[in-house]
Amino acid sequence: MNKHSLPSNLTEKEVIVIDQFINELYAEPGFSDVSPQDLAQSTKIPMNSLRGVLGSLTKKNIIYIEDKEYLGTTADIVYLNEEFYYLHPEWSQYC
Repeated sequence: MNKHSLPSNLTEKEVIVIDQFINELYAEPGFSDVSPQDLAQSTKIPMNSLRGVLGSLTKKNIIYIEDKEYLGTTADIVYLNEEFYYLHPEWSQYC
């Protein structure tokens, strides 16, 4: 896989979500405050469809989602798996 490209097995919606998700990651590598609700709003993908996309991206090991109860927050948080930091322009230096 090209270290600067998305995996080739992604659907169109998965590409949209990953691109938007990475655009919303602004802090140090590994940090996220992006919720599924944020992604639904920014991508305009309905939450029921977005849940399926996020589930698929989780199965492909690109992202993982921490439960809000585990985190003690009001929303679940989406994280980029470390092996995909290369997709983020600023995090790629940590690959």
